[in-house]
Amino acid sequence: MSSDEEKQEPVSPPEDRKAAPWAWPVILISVLFIGWLVNVIPTGALESEEAAVSGAELGSAADLALLQIQSQAIIASASMDADSATQAIETLREQTSGTRARAAVVLLEDFIDIPDSEPIAGLRELKESEGAPNWLEEVEISLNTGVTEEQRAVLRRELGWFADLAAGPDRAEPVKAREIRRRSTGVIFLVMLCLLGAAGVFLVGGVFLIALARQQRLTGKAMKLEPETFPRGVMLEVFALYLGMIALGELGSIFFHGGFSMVGYILSIGAPLAWPLFRGHKWKPFLRSLGWHRGEGVWKEIGCGILGYSGVLAIASIGIALTWILTISVGTFSGGGVEAAAEPAGPEPHPILGWMFSGDWIARILCLLLAAVLAPLLEEAVFRGALHRYLRGRLGFFASALITGVIFAGLHPQGWMAIPALGAIGIGFSLLREWRDSLIAPMVAHSINNGALIVAVWVAL
Repeated sequence: MSSDEEKQEPVSPPEDRKAAPWAWPVILISVLFIGWLVNVIPTGALESEEAAVSGAELGSAADLALLQIQSQAIIASASMDADSATQAIETLREQTSGTRARAAVVLLEDFIDIPDSEPIAGLRELKESEGAPNWLEEVEISLNTGVTEEQRAVLRRELGWFADLAAGPDRAEPVKAREIRRRSTGVIFLVMLCLLGAAGVFLVGGVFLIALARQQRLTGKAMKLEPETFPRGVMLEVFALYLGMIALGELGSIFFHGGFSMVGYILSIGAPLAWPLFRGHKWKPFLRSLGWHRGEGVWKEIGCGILGYSGVLAIASIGIALTWILTISVGTFSGGGVEAAAEPAGPEPHPILGWMFSGDWIARILCLLLAAVLAPLLEEAVFRGALHRYLRGRLGFFASALITGVIFAGLHPQGWMAIPALGAIGIGFSLLREWRDSLIAPMVAHSINNGALIVAVWVAL
């Protein structure tokens, strides 16, 4: 971060150059390519067989992570209301796709042991499908006679936590049954606590947004971002280089070697930082215009980021509602009838859930650092720093925030139905950039958002 004294330095280079003509084409091509890539890999649809298998396994692990959280909620509710648990399992069975996830539901149904349930029927359907894996034999053994520890280890390699739901020898209750029920009850309380906390933060956020709008209307000085403080062209070029390097790296990993992907990510950091110097701009004014400065003091900006996150959540609630409506609409009308609502529809789980599900505690710490430290630092610098700065020189706040938010959302791997929710979060981060100018506040809010989700998933898993 630059020092407070840098505020006195001139922030405009001598020549206000327009963005190079290649900037927008690179951005558009990269957005389409990366957006396609991050949403195709989890389905295993790439031409490369090795990449397809790897992507399918990653997507399966992410599905199992989300399914584990849902399963624990059902286990906790089964002792209080068997009918609701039965209905929840039926819904899971209808909405679940993929061999691993469907086998996991079979083990869940057997573990809860609801009267009149027939988990063996679900397993029989799986085994009759084309290309049924050999490890389904262990699932069948668990339903008939119970599995040994060696057989449970086979299930654990394929299904993770769900292997602990399999019955023991002579259909004895699983060794970890009591622990599973106790943790499942804890997950219910965690979910309720998160919902109550989100509701409280949402109310605070509503008050914050109203107060901010009122201050801006009365004084016209609530927003500290000055759109014309730096030539816009270099900002767009920086953003284009960031996306272009990532896209080139991923392209190289598909056609040549997987190591190109890491090279691309390294270049996506180094090339944009060096580019302003190559274009003849001074380093300090560029950083300040990017938002990489202390604002009114680091601690005050951190506090503004914490408070501002409540506003981000309030804005995000609108996008989340739109995503929910979109999910219901697609599920209802894609098959031409209400019955289609039961078909799998909605945003895809983020691959990081799969890493959390399959990895040990070291992998989970790395996931936390990636989501709560690296992603906020890098993404805020290029999206709210470079892209939003460029757009604000030509457009009003809402149009700039909307475009930035949609591009931000489209590059995430949760699929197109998550764009309203993720885009609204991006608009919230842009508001914090507009409010404070410094990137500290949106970085802190971004870190809180990602970090809270990772910690909640860690506890639930």
